[in-house]
Amino acid sequence: MQIDYAAITHPGRIRKNNEDAYLLSALDGDEPVINEGDRGFELGHAGFLIAVADGMGGAASGEIASREGLAALNLHLYLHWGRFAEPDGPEDRIVSALTGGTQEASRAVLRYADSERASRGMGSTLTSMLIWNRWAYIAQVGDSRAYLLRAGELHQLTTDQTLVHELISQGALTPEEAKTHPQRNMITQALGSTHPLRIPLSRLELRRGDRILCCSDGLHGEVPDERIREILRENLPPRRLLEALVDAANAHGGRDNITGVLLMMDDPALPPPLPEEQFRLERPGSGPSAETVDLDTNPGLLGRMRRLLGAKA
Repeated sequence: MQIDYAAITHPGRIRKNNEDAYLLSALDGDEPVINEGDRGFELGHAGFLIAVADGMGGAASGEIASREGLAALNLHLYLHWGRFAEPDGPEDRIVSALTGGTQEASRAVLRYADSERASRGMGSTLTSMLIWNRWAYIAQVGDSRAYLLRAGELHQLTTDQTLVHELISQGALTPEEAKTHPQRNMITQALGSTHPLRIPLSRLELRRGDRILCCSDGLHGEVPDERIREILRENLPPRRLLEALVDAANAHGGRDNITGVLLMMDDPALPPPLPEEQFRLERPGSGPSAETVDLDTNPGLLGRMRRLLGAKA
């Protein structure tokens, strides 16, 4: 499959350290790209793995957490999928490898934190996507995001795993209130957690002309979706588009690290979007599902958090 792509990370205007990281990998056993440009890949049966991670933990811990998680994800997917990949391999193997890889990424961050006292409590978000056989398989932990631009319209492919999102879904907060809520950056799960992760998985059937963006909240938290849509619709190479998105994030304050990976799916072998075709996100192997996949949270814990923050239980 022919994919034109680019990746970029930037510290932003305020922070000295860059705790974000991105991953590009053909899952062929060669060294993946983690924050080192966007060299060319020869894609084979294993497909193309991309991911964005936003580390946290202070000092250098956030930088380590994001990179440790991405390295563990890549290794697990190579060992459990890439080595055995076939053009028409079973989808359940992808689902198992992507889920297991995300869990292993979390365990890798936790192991490092346990071994280094100064890194206790570090963690990371992880939004990952495996492009294979005309499908995109997406796994989500935290509040980095994946977007799709199709036929000029922007769709968010992931659901933010944040406290304010849960408050909005419970009717305790409006989207406008969430933008200025003091706990708007509190995520409900992260790599490095001592608890098992709940990992929403979804798949998207690709169409010719699709543009897919994975990014950290330093981008989507500064740049409104409408502006992201306007930039992605421009007729520019992927690197130029990412640079425009980073410039927009910095122009809006650049208060956090900014990272993005952009894929342009212009392979002639992909079917074009049909007129009036409805955008559809599916759960692997189970047919059509909702456009976004909600996190199954602990309502008791959420209720206590709402009361502490002064919201309705």
